[in-house]
Amino acid sequence: MAKVKENQKELSEFVKEIESISAISSHHSDTVKQSGQVINREVYVYNDCSYPWNGIFIQSIIRIDKTIDNQETTTHYYISNEYNDAKTFLTKILYEWSVETMHFYKDTALNEDKCKVNKGAFALSILRSFVINILHLNKVKNIGRKIVETTYDLTEALTLICMTRIKYGLIK
Repeated sequence: MAKVKENQKELSEFVKEIESISAISSHHSDTVKQSGQVINREVYVYNDCSYPWNGIFIQSIIRIDKTIDNQETTTHYYISNEYNDAKTFLTKILYEWSVETMHFYKDTALNEDKCKVNKGAFALSILRSFVINILHLNKVKNIGRKIVETTYDLTEALTLICMTRIKYGLIK
């Protein structure tokens, strides 16, 4: 699955043309409350047939209309070589973005891309994920700032770990 980006003008026009002449194969509405905002997503899937484009065959076109707090709606398109329903595609897309968000935090807050360690790099990546997850579980709003604040404060870091363990029943 791949997102159709704005700078991919030919593909974007092709996808919109297919959408205009196709029937909706699957539709799903999803509303969640996240960070004090109400996010509504309307997902439409078009997969009546294979759509040939530049030597590949697109099996599904996915359109997501996203509205936050009943304000302006943004539309995003995805293409896929799979046949799925709208709910399944939305689940996959949201999972993909959660992974991308984790990588963003690892790079910006923890400077993972600047790390020159070769031995034990995988273990360090797991530790970075552990740190980010602890901060998320403690509902820390600004992860970068919190990491800077607790860099040399072992008591604060251990407090965050203990709060997570107590909150989720890991300490009895």
